[in-house]
Amino acid sequence: MEHEELIAMEVYCDHEGVEVSFVEALHDRGLIRITTVKEQRFIAPEHLSRVEKLARMHYDLEINLEGIEAISHLLERMEALQHDMHTLHERLRLYE
Repeated sequence: MEHEELIAMEVYCDHEGVEVSFVEALHDRGLIRITTVKEQRFIAPEHLSRVEKLARMHYDLEINLEGIEAISHLLERMEALQHDMHTLHERLRLYE
């Protein structure tokens, strides 16, 4: 990954009105990944939508970090099950 693609965490937080400590807490809980380059922290563009979704849960819906972690885990499991169901449906079509 090239450094030009990365978004400075502090710039993102200032622009979006999200606390830096919130983004750090998401990283500490393993919900997102922060990349450090020369002592500056960055968020990869592919993680922005996830950060935005989790920030909306926290700020708009007032869900605490523990709740966000639980919801995130359940959403990941649901997406995996949907993928499995789609795969099985496609395999079943072969026999119809």
